[in-house]
Amino acid sequence: MKNMKKLVGIFMLTMALLVSMVIPTFAANITVDGGAAGAEYAAFKLLDATDGGDGKFAYTLNETYDEILAEETGMTELGDIVAYITALDAEGIKTFAANVYEAITAAGITADYTSDANVFANVAQGYYLIAETKLGNTADTYSLVMLDTQGDEDITVSTKEDIPSLEKEVEEKNDTTGATAWGESADYDIGDSIPYRLTGTVSDKYADYKSYYYSFVDTMVKGLSFNNDAVVTIDGVDVTEQFTIVETEDGFTATANLKEITGVDINADSVIVVEYTCTLTDDAVVGAEGNENEAYIEYENNPNHEADGNPDTPDKPGDDTPDDDEDGPSKSEKEVAIVFTFEAIVNKVNDKGALAGAGFTLYKNVEGTWTEVKKIEAGETTTFNFKGLDAGEYKLEETTVPDGYNKCEDILFEVVAEYDVTKEPAELTDLKVMNGEEEVESFTVDVTAGTVTTDVLNVSGSELPSTGGIGRTIFYVAGGVVFVAALVLLITKKRMSAEK
Repeated sequence: MKNMKKLVGIFMLTMALLVSMVIPTFAANITVDGGAAGAEYAAFKLLDATDGGDGKFAYTLNETYDEILAEETGMTELGDIVAYITALDAEGIKTFAANVYEAITAAGITADYTSDANVFANVAQGYYLIAETKLGNTADTYSLVMLDTQGDEDITVSTKEDIPSLEKEVEEKNDTTGATAWGESADYDIGDSIPYRLTGTVSDKYADYKSYYYSFVDTMVKGLSFNNDAVVTIDGVDVTEQFTIVETEDGFTATANLKEITGVDINADSVIVVEYTCTLTDDAVVGAEGNENEAYIEYENNPNHEADGNPDTPDKPGDDTPDDDEDGPSKSEKEVAIVFTFEAIVNKVNDKGALAGAGFTLYKNVEGTWTEVKKIEAGETTTFNFKGLDAGEYKLEETTVPDGYNKCEDILFEVVAEYDVTKEPAELTDLKVMNGEEEVESFTVDVTAGTVTTDVLNVSGSELPSTGGIGRTIFYVAGGVVFVAALVLLITKKRMSAEK
């Protein structure tokens, strides 16, 4: 816009000089900044410029574009065309540039200059439309720039790509306290329903687009199962029914042409949110590897792409030329959320080694209530695996005691996980077993495997008389009486002897 304001002044000053004597003008070097590496650009010189001296430039029509400028401005004379362009505001210039480039493309006009490593070297002075003709990467978008060289020898112009963004989050829940928080990592029990959230933005130049294809592409590992319950909102308005949501083999897509969405005024500041849940299944990976869920967005990159007006067809760029990848939508970088789950391993032993015949039930503290997680019945097994646990407070109860042994006391413990959330995705860095503020030393922890292991010891009970009936009991009691009487008599005799 700074260049456009300068252009206004130049045009007004030079109108009177159009018929004056002019001298050849010098060349300029134009550098395009802000674009993706590898992008290619073309420059179209809409107006020629000559140096009239004293810093004043005269502009004349370039006959290659005179019909297009006449069509887009509604004017035929140079002075009227210049006056029309001069009167345009920022939004008007954007629209004008887009319409002119569309007409140039339709006419098949070859560019006056093409860039070499985003530099136009030694170009003639003039008023230019610079268009990005090839994207630098899959996230790039096409851009247009209007530029008046104004006698400058070296000029740098920014493309201002305005690429949309995506954020992916998973909700962590502390079952013991009920507290929740959104982030890039969480831990859950197998069987839990896990909430996810995708938050996307659009280009700052959204208003310049005729069509705006937009698609969330979400994929997940085998241990996560999509519950087909996605809800889409734009600026808080539910537009789920206006999105095409398709469940795929490993996730889902949610797609629409935003220009055809009704019921909400979408603009450059709009936010599109998708909320859904997945179930952590028995196929979940236990330990530090975690269970990843990743997503990216596909979005419109060409402001001149037309919509067909049918809200049931999202108007994906490239559908009309499927063999040309360059005509397809751009893609954001992938965003990853990761869910961890753990395993508690209990080895049943006596003083000699492994002990069969026990059964255990594991409970979890869910907001103050001990809730059964899993019960393993007694059998020949001596190792009990409680797979798929999240962090939290647990109680292990021996619900079947081996014959001839005493029941062990309930074991209270808390699984605590620590993560490095600065990594992408987040990494499990530590796993602890706590009882209050103290770390429980009887558990062995394997962070990589995500396991906490302990031995539970049973000891034999006291052996009481089990045969002989009441007669034998009386015998034991009578024998005890005789022993006590003999002891009293002995002590009495010793005292009498001492008195003599």
